[in-house]
Amino acid sequence: MRHLYWDLGETGAAACFEVDWRGSTSRVCLMDSDEYQACLDEDAYQYHGGFYGYSPITLQAPYDDYWYLIVDNSPLSR
Repeated sequence: MRHLYWDLGETGAAACFEVDWRGSTSRVCLMDSDEYQACLDEDAYQYHGGFYGYSPITLQAPYDDYWYLIVDNSPLSR
């Protein structure tokens, strides 16, 4: 799976991340390290975010953990 990602490291609950992009609708996902690994392994995974046709958006970490931010504009994204 091809995507852009940022390793956000250890982040506390309620931390906010603003994502700004140009171009088409994109899937923007905030995932903890376990969910990101499942995504890479092509297993079932969950994320915070969704598909957005506008920018910028803000996502908030729901709990303390190690976080990754993923942006994918593939129409085949789950």
